[in-house]
Amino acid sequence: MNKWKKLGLAAATLTSVFFLGACGSGNAETKDGKTVIEFSHWGGDDAYKTIYKDRIAAFEKANPDIKVKVISIADNYDTKLLTMYAGKEAPDVVQVAENGQNFASKTLFEDLSPYIKEAGIDTEASWADALTQYTWEDQPFALPDRGGPEIMYYNKDMFDAAGLTYPTVDWTIEDYTAAMKKLTVKKGDQTLQYGASGLDWTPNWGVFVNSNGGEVMQEGKLTINSPENLEVLEWYNEVYQKGYILTYQELENVKNSNADSMFSQGKVAMLTTGFWNIRSFTELEELNFDIAPMPSFKEKTTWPFGSALALSKDSKHKEAAFKFMNYMTDVEAQSIMGETLGDCPANLKVLNSAEFNNRQINGRELNLEAVGLSAERVKIDGVFQGPYYGEITAAGSNQVKEMLLGRLTPQEAIEKIQERGEKILKMY
Repeated sequence: MNKWKKLGLAAATLTSVFFLGACGSGNAETKDGKTVIEFSHWGGDDAYKTIYKDRIAAFEKANPDIKVKVISIADNYDTKLLTMYAGKEAPDVVQVAENGQNFASKTLFEDLSPYIKEAGIDTEASWADALTQYTWEDQPFALPDRGGPEIMYYNKDMFDAAGLTYPTVDWTIEDYTAAMKKLTVKKGDQTLQYGASGLDWTPNWGVFVNSNGGEVMQEGKLTINSPENLEVLEWYNEVYQKGYILTYQELENVKNSNADSMFSQGKVAMLTTGFWNIRSFTELEELNFDIAPMPSFKEKTTWPFGSALALSKDSKHKEAAFKFMNYMTDVEAQSIMGETLGDCPANLKVLNSAEFNNRQINGRELNLEAVGLSAERVKIDGVFQGPYYGEITAAGSNQVKEMLLGRLTPQEAIEKIQERGEKILKMY
């Protein structure tokens, strides 16, 4: 799975459209009387083929009276979708991620509460706390579809060479820090191997903020400036300044590099990120790795990734559209995604199933149970619960970068995040 990218502002034509079925809009019926619903998702041909195609085919086979018109939008997803809503041409079902709150705040989505109740969906059993991310003013507006909580990848050969035992489900921040120190290999002033990844990406420090009992936001207010959060940033800054985690200078020295590529090349021993690297990493014969849940301060938590399916308020086929959403997020369709690993299922029943966990990926045996366990540990920070996610996380990332580069102290960085965040909130 590719990371959900923050998208540009320039509207343009849709990159590609796949129409499964006869011609017509999502608000019409085909000549043979079958209902056509429109579904939009972010990503081009590859995303469609690996994540949606087989599941949609299975849905249409189980529901022969419904056809699905698929709109694949490769870039500028938010802007293009808003243009469609403004023109009264919105799809019946739309994929949303962190942008979902922004759309929901504009009353573009249907409240799913009565649909969930009528369908008898056990939201706790299916998604635990993940549905909170897709709730606006106490009303769920989307069903989690693609998951993949933040997890830790680790290089087993490097652990073996350092004489370290592999990470466990109970790894503490002390265990993590001690391991990254021992896994960092230097030769004079040159670092040959970094203990861990990191840098300013908000999930890579926000996950520890949540784990230490703090939050970036809570109940619509900035709460980043707290003793608990300062403790996290002081620790994060310390391990960076000691050279235990990947540096900006190292990335500048290696063209077109990032934390993922540095891990795949054997330059980083532990990588904290999402599920999306699993399949590609298993294709690298020389990379001997496994996965584990995120280490923790006080609470065993992790940061959520993924996306969900929302129902447009103006849809003229809401019953058929919700049937599609329910199918795509339930066990049968989620198992198809789990089998191909085009992306990570969001449904806990699938993530915790023997079929998902007791399998090989490209001939590799991995600790896939860590994915389901991590999904159960997801904690939804308040920053996800408003239309300001992108702006506030960007502000946090900018100030943490200034801190890591030595231009701000942890206290100054946290004060600036608080200040910038409060200015952003005044815009909403």
